[in-house]
Amino acid sequence: MSSPLLYALILSSFCIPLSLSDPRATQAALVCTNSTASPLDRQPFVANFLAALEAVTSLVSSQSYGGTVNGSGNTAVYAFGECMRDLSRRDCDLCFAQIKIQIIRCLPFQRMSMSDEDRSVCGSGDFSGDKTLFRKNVMKLVRNLSDQGVKNDGFFVGSLNRRNLSVYGLAQCWEFVNESDCKACLADSVWRIRSCVPKEEGRVLNAGCYVRYSTHKFYSNHSVTDEAAPENEDRRRLAVILGAASASVAFVMLVAAISFFMRKKLMKKRRERKQLGALLLTVNKSKLNFSYETLEHATNYFHHSNKLGQGGSGSVFKVIPCSPPFLVMRFVEL
Repeated sequence: MSSPLLYALILSSFCIPLSLSDPRATQAALVCTNSTASPLDRQPFVANFLAALEAVTSLVSSQSYGGTVNGSGNTAVYAFGECMRDLSRRDCDLCFAQIKIQIIRCLPFQRMSMSDEDRSVCGSGDFSGDKTLFRKNVMKLVRNLSDQGVKNDGFFVGSLNRRNLSVYGLAQCWEFVNESDCKACLADSVWRIRSCVPKEEGRVLNAGCYVRYSTHKFYSNHSVTDEAAPENEDRRRLAVILGAASASVAFVMLVAAISFFMRKKLMKKRRERKQLGALLLTVNKSKLNFSYETLEHATNYFHHSNKLGQGGSGSVFKVIPCSPPFLVMRFVEL
């Protein structure tokens, strides 16, 4: 599933949902590619990127997920974001605000294809106890999460405790994935996550779903009622994060615009030097180097009464009064 220019902001596939109160406030992965948009496409590409980011932010804020497309052809930007369903609305907003800041690091002008982004992210530390039992518990848990996730509208959390060894897990399919694709994606995640055992943490970031296990209970038990009374401190933190995100986006847009116009001006000068060579240098140093506006005034805006003749390259006009008099040739651009 690829595109000539697919800038996929599958944000919750690359970064785990964040919370200010538990170990989930960490980045699981940031996936950027090495290819870039062409110089002529960069300005509209960045504009489409920013518009897509803002549109997805609004959708995620209202319903915890959203997808959008901005632009067309070589500058099209496809964006999708979704929070884990166990997060409160407050934590979802905080998560997405931090993701917006992080995704900027993929600029300038990164392209990516969804087909390349399925991956496993394993923790750094090995389980120190009975590794055989640990593996059995992890695999039994994630298989159960996969089965129950399909039956529960694409989301399930749970734990498994056997012989005093507990593991916790979460499985979720993204909103745009249908039931059959969700089942296939979660089954693939169960197969992939085996490579993480005996690490204490394991995640699978697929384009259509997410699976995680841990020796610590990381998922939340928020209810709908706790969303109605966010604390002032969390509000202030959210305001700071949103402000930083907006400033980062504005800075990137400014830098992109400046680099685009500077490059355009430099390329124009190089073309002029190549076309005119030594003649350009001579004219620039001479006293015959007039601006186009000055020549317009001197010829009464190239009035026909001052026209002396017509040639293959353009028209010739006289300039009066002038001491000494001289002629102006108005070239025709071919």
